[in-house]
Amino acid sequence: MNSWDRRSFLKRAGVAALGVGMPAGAPARGEGATANSESSRQELSVRVDGLDNALVAQTFSILRDRIECRCATRVVAGKSDARIVLTVQPSLPSDAFLIDEAGGNMRIAGGSPRGLLYGVGKFLRTSKYNGQFLPSSWRGTSQPRGTLRGMYFASHFHNWYHQASQAEITRYTADIALWGVNAIKLSFPTINIKDWQDPEADAAIAMLRKYAKTAHELGLQFATGMNNTWFINAPQNIRAIRLPDPTGRRGNSGHPICPSKPDGLAYILENAQTFFKKMAGAEIDILMFWPYDEGGCACQQCQPWGCNGFLKLSRQLAHLGRSYFPKMKTVLSTWMFDTPPEGEWQGLSDALAKEGGWVDYVLADSHEDYPRYPLDVGVPGSLPLLNFPEISMWGNWPWGGFGANPLPRRFQRLWDQVRQKVSGGFPYSEGIYEDINKAIVAQFYWDPDRTARETLTEYIAYEFGTSDAADILALIDNVETNAALSYRKQPVDIEAAQRADRLAEHVDSRMPAWAKHNWRWELLRLRAVLDRERFVGGSLETPAAEAALLRLIEIYHCQIETDDPYHHRVRPPLRKAVSRRGKA
Repeated sequence: MNSWDRRSFLKRAGVAALGVGMPAGAPARGEGATANSESSRQELSVRVDGLDNALVAQTFSILRDRIECRCATRVVAGKSDARIVLTVQPSLPSDAFLIDEAGGNMRIAGGSPRGLLYGVGKFLRTSKYNGQFLPSSWRGTSQPRGTLRGMYFASHFHNWYHQASQAEITRYTADIALWGVNAIKLSFPTINIKDWQDPEADAAIAMLRKYAKTAHELGLQFATGMNNTWFINAPQNIRAIRLPDPTGRRGNSGHPICPSKPDGLAYILENAQTFFKKMAGAEIDILMFWPYDEGGCACQQCQPWGCNGFLKLSRQLAHLGRSYFPKMKTVLSTWMFDTPPEGEWQGLSDALAKEGGWVDYVLADSHEDYPRYPLDVGVPGSLPLLNFPEISMWGNWPWGGFGANPLPRRFQRLWDQVRQKVSGGFPYSEGIYEDINKAIVAQFYWDPDRTARETLTEYIAYEFGTSDAADILALIDNVETNAALSYRKQPVDIEAAQRADRLAEHVDSRMPAWAKHNWRWELLRLRAVLDRERFVGGSLETPAAEAALLRLIEIYHCQIETDDPYHHRVRPPLRKAVSRRGKA
């Protein structure tokens, strides 16, 4: 077993340790190729029909970049000598794609420019990059079964989404889109903001507008959220009564306002109107209403919150939002309804039976198993049902603090509960460390019958450069085993931690350079190192552990010293890190 100090670890990390500011997942071009000179590089000619369409042109750029980052192949736009044709074929369903042979060439066709993007994603994931490029042998037509295939980027606490550069955001959003996602969601982080005069308010609006622009340029929908929680400096006389939370599952974060008080409702609606005005031109496609964690009121007039105060307020916010964005869809979250039982599910069903035209989707989920009401009784209002997988926090504190947290067994079990019922969802993401989980859930939404293991095998081939996935699958299995045991406060499997570390070292020794220097592999390798140090060695203060934690801090753009009272939630637990206003 190797014992790395910080110097040898960062030396081993190579180019990635020097490339903290590089766009996420962007190794140097041609890394790992056996012949890197321009004269010896293979050339791949691609004909692109419809280059005048911005998304078609961007899709070609993505194809070229992802190939050239992985091997010594130069991708050029060609005509007569093209081996691959990218085209839009309107006879296909909008988000569907086709990969076949046409006129002696390989054709990748989408029912729309976005469908073409998804087809390029499948093509890239099933091709090979062994020094030179070997095009995919996959052929067929694929069409998503989920209609709303979202991803929720929680952009707060100075986490990766909050701190990343525009180049990183653009690249990462494109990478997620290649897996079939058609919407991203961000919320205005009032938990950190005093009022509209706070400089952080304008910065947060600018961030949301930036993500909305990035999403729309990729053909994706942009979603945001809203409820009764607003600024830190909200007047005390309109504050909500904090919710009783006897199960400890709903949470009481943020600064909620009571909408049953006339001044409280006016305050909420006035700030919502200001928010919509500030987002003008960015186009909000989806507005989601959220009941708990940040939100809720326990006063007599608002209770039971989920089918009373929350529902009344959400209806008013929906009508207000559509006065600014007429095509806007709405999602009503029921997260943690009836925890404990208060009649919220039945009350919601009764209310939507009387007046339901303002809601387009119902979202449900919990920290563990999926709520039974929509599965056993039916979805209120007979609306399409979404889920909200917790891909970030489960088994992690701090969130992402030990690197990658792949949980394929967990998400397969949870998906099997709902796969015949849901039309998509919005996995909750606190950063890039759960990239594997994102791919697994995104593909569930695309094809409910596809297993987590099938997606994981495809992910490994594409991101780690190997078609022999056995060792990495075993590594992930061992990491997940100890994540589950640790979360449940049960003794961890010491041998599993040792196996994971040996497997990671073995894989690392034979991995192509472009994959070894990819942050995705780094996160998984670092997880094996840290599990070894904390479970086998018993300490996160060894040189190897501190070097690994420091590298994670660099990848996540975390702050060693911070005034953000919540940053400790998303920062790896490095001993010397300081939180002046939050917990160390």
